[in-house]
Amino acid sequence: MFCDWTSRLLKAQVAAFFLICFSNLFMFIALITPAWQVAFDKDANRYVQSGLWIYCPGEAACWYIFSDNLINYYEKVDVCRFFLIGDCRKKLVRTPYFFNWHYVVLIIIIIALLFSSVAVLSLFLIVLLSIALAIFMVNAEMLESRYLIGIKNTFRKEYGYSYYLAGLGLIMFLFTLLAAIVITTFAIFGSNQNIKWQNNRLYTRPNSKHPPRPGSIIDTSSITPLPQPEYLQSTRTFLSY
Repeated sequence: MFCDWTSRLLKAQVAAFFLICFSNLFMFIALITPAWQVAFDKDANRYVQSGLWIYCPGEAACWYIFSDNLINYYEKVDVCRFFLIGDCRKKLVRTPYFFNWHYVVLIIIIIALLFSSVAVLSLFLIVLLSIALAIFMVNAEMLESRYLIGIKNTFRKEYGYSYYLAGLGLIMFLFTLLAAIVITTFAIFGSNQNIKWQNNRLYTRPNSKHPPRPGSIIDTSSITPLPQPEYLQSTRTFLSY
């Protein structure tokens, strides 16, 4: 057969191949979809999806992180405290489409996906993805990005399917790393065992189940079997008185 499916090395290689394919697929889908944070704006009666580089407010046109006409809602109103002269800060009128940490998470995930094709950097890839998801989760829990400021009310954002796909992809990358360790172990130690087995098979003479032929040489000795009993000659005994 072309493939020996009884080999543990081949099974580990096939498992690692499918794991790396599915993990890359999940991470790619999570990257291109906008549902990292979702919320329902009851004031405008629309379902808002906020991704790493795309923001979709319901049925309206989506906004992109590299657009030149993004609105910065931090620069709308300056608010100064009455008793603290000079303590002025920007007021958040509405929730911005993208924060600075969106850029950071996006860049880290793109770099990690580029490293996914290099097996040696698989551990570094997992570390990068873990850092990216940790940055996203920590900043998503912040007050300014946790809630969606609507026209009248404020609505809480939840994690969407894109975030969970990214988490699933990270878990599958971990299993891929374990499979790679198993494959490396088989490749290093399994080859030595195979060489020893071949040497033993080469230098060890198998035991024959058939009787040796007359005149055959085994262990430098000539063996000639006795004839069958029916072919034995009868002997006569002479008694002398």
